Amino acid sequence: MYDADCIVIGAGLAGLAAARELAGCRKSVLVLEARDRVGGRTWSGELEGAEVDWGGEWIGEGQPRIHELVESLGLGTFPTWDTGEKILEMRGRVSTYSGTIPRMAPWKLLQIQLAIWLLDARARRLDLDGPWEHPQAADWDSTTLDALRRKVMWSADARAAMDAAMRTIFGAEAGELSLLHTLAYVRSAGGLEKLISTEGGFQHERIRGGAQAIALALAAELGPERLRLGTPVARVARDDGGVTIESQGGERFRAQRAVVAVPLPLCARIDFVPRLPALREQLVQRSPMGAAVKCFVRYERAFWRERGLSGEAASGDGPISVTFDQSSEDGSQPCLLAFVGGRPARSWHREGEAERKRVVLDKLARYFGDEARKPVAYAEADWTQERWSGGGPIALFPPGTLLCHGAALREPIDRLHWAGTETARHCMGFMEGAVESGQRAAAEVVAAL
Repeated sequence: MYDADCIVIGAGLAGLAAARELAGCRKSVLVLEARDRVGGRTWSGELEGAEVDWGGEWIGEGQPRIHELVESLGLGTFPTWDTGEKILEMRGRVSTYSGTIPRMAPWKLLQIQLAIWLLDARARRLDLDGPWEHPQAADWDSTTLDALRRKVMWSADARAAMDAAMRTIFGAEAGELSLLHTLAYVRSAGGLEKLISTEGGFQHERIRGGAQAIALALAAELGPERLRLGTPVARVARDDGGVTIESQGGERFRAQRAVVAVPLPLCARIDFVPRLPALREQLVQRSPMGAAVKCFVRYERAFWRERGLSGEAASGDGPISVTFDQSSEDGSQPCLLAFVGGRPARSWHREGEAERKRVVLDKLARYFGDEARKPVAYAEADWTQERWSGGGPIALFPPGTLLCHGAALREPIDRLHWAGTETARHCMGFMEGAVESGQRAAAEVVAAL
């Protein structure tokens, strides 16, 4: 007796997208989620009346699946506020600029543009189905992004600008990132500028009601009878007739197939019987999560807008790497977001809350003026402390990982299928990638049933 044709483990966007596709193909489905909420790495809330996204929040151009999904669910979007000048902090100096690339000495800008050109040019040569199969993959996966950076960037300011970008995009330092993984990520996005731009890039729009509204709408569409919250999976046993899944609470569920849609490193917490092939096990073992903290500061007035500033800042000095205007669509709920990523994020929780708040407010005051020291409210989401994510924004593939183990990233194993934004071909690491991966895994299941 089967509880469903397919059981989906994880009610993030990938898992819920898979469930929707399966239900649409008239397959019975059951979704098991460890948390007491849906959404995974999307999680929305309020801070003194201001809607905030504690996790993923932006969508942009070149992301058709998430746009189609948002529209089909009756949700809306609004543009991220970026009117006004931006702030750049490098080696203790604060300056303003417009556009995507900061204002620097021409020879420093040339180094930044050269690095972008090299990354884009190499990325375009990769096949999204298997970047590890490129003739130069062995060379690129045996070195780090930092090694390339040091070859083409001899300016400390240029290197610091890249640090700010990588801490934000990956939640990691350039020295931790395989060059092959970086190139695959850039290729998946359609170019580095998409990753770092607001207007015309992947930070272009926000979801009305918060990004978690997508998952909430998908869950409502699915119905409570097909979704079990607070049900962390402990064991997945597969045999010739199907898959038996056991929760940590001892409940058992039976299905013909299963889609595992949890962050890649969290697969290590599940006991797979029989053991997964070594290639897959080692992929999981070698892929840590990045480190990310989002700090939100609510104000009475959007004083930065009054000064002609967009609310965007980039810093190579840390601990904040970037800031954004997180105000409501009509601007009536002023709020700033400060993002801490990479090395600073890993040690963020060691300081007391009062000290962390002081550090953030001091930085915001440095960028936007002393009024930043007088917030209405302050709150933060430290994803390194999230039990069912283990970090953010994405899982990392250090040198040697993709080359040796990349083939196991999406490959089904018997009756098991894999989803999650890290497994996406397009826009990996983004909500678009999560949806793509869920739809792909569902198509595999439908074809096999």
